[in-house]
Amino acid sequence: MKIKPIIVGTIGLVSASVSVAEEGVLPSGVSISGIVQVEARFNEDYDGNDSSDFVADEVGVAIEAQVHKLAKAQISFLYEEGATDLEIDEAFVTLGQSEAYLAVGQLYVPFGNFESHMISDPLTLELGEAREKAAQVGFETGGVYGSIYAFNGATQEGSEDKIDHYGANIGFAQETKRFSYDLGVSYISDIGDSDGLSDTLGENATSPDYGYVDGLGAHFLFKIGTVSLIGEYVTALDGFNADHFAFNGKGAEPKAWNAEMGYSFEIAGKETTLALGYQGTEEMVAMELPETRVLAGFSVGIYENTTFSFEYARDEDYDESDGGDR
Repeated sequence: MKIKPIIVGTIGLVSASVSVAEEGVLPSGVSISGIVQVEARFNEDYDGNDSSDFVADEVGVAIEAQVHKLAKAQISFLYEEGATDLEIDEAFVTLGQSEAYLAVGQLYVPFGNFESHMISDPLTLELGEAREKAAQVGFETGGVYGSIYAFNGATQEGSEDKIDHYGANIGFAQETKRFSYDLGVSYISDIGDSDGLSDTLGENATSPDYGYVDGLGAHFLFKIGTVSLIGEYVTALDGFNADHFAFNGKGAEPKAWNAEMGYSFEIAGKETTLALGYQGTEEMVAMELPETRVLAGFSVGIYENTTFSFEYARDEDYDESDGGDR
């Protein structure tokens, strides 16, 4: 059995949203926020080869302009070393307020939740995250929230170029002095249009015999006192065409899950969190993701808006009979 231990340490400078309008630098209603996350990585692959490096894992800047009490615009830029060149990540306009709103532009549609205590992205995000040019109508009232959305995706059934992708989500969230929770489900008409799967499909995403595959996600977040729990499951509801995305000689029906527990406390007056996680996938060997991943994380706020984090992750690959290296 070959396993892949990964040790990742990071020091991140995280700046909360700060408006400088009062200083007269920017117009009133304009705010800028950002993040710089630098990592020191130590890896050992399935064949026992070691590697290490310092990387600028994530650099992001967001600008938000509240041009009217019922209208705001947001644009964000993102760079991820080795993964994303500097680009416009999101650019959209929102009309209305949280009780009822319309958002139009390039945005991440509300499929999946992807909350995590860890440095690395959860495997559920690798399967489900979808950035689209979409129109989304949503609401939030009395702890209930939800939305519906539509877009013209990267995948095309029958090589038709039109707005025929859609999805919806609904959930319930509540926060009290003692505890908080968030329960939600989401649906998308073609999970193949997620960022990770569309890259894997490549040219097959627009082949004449491509067929849409529904996707479903469910999550819960729960916190009581110093203990927090995260659970999420994302799955395709049918199999893909075996010529496009296969597993064991048949059409793959990919799935991913994440389960985490965190415990927060203070060390020398600094907010500190310890976390454990277990993640997994099914029928996703073509995306070069592990079958299971065990994680441990530690983070401490060393200064205001500055966090030091450490993560250890141990991956286990799929069996050789399934196309892996185990």
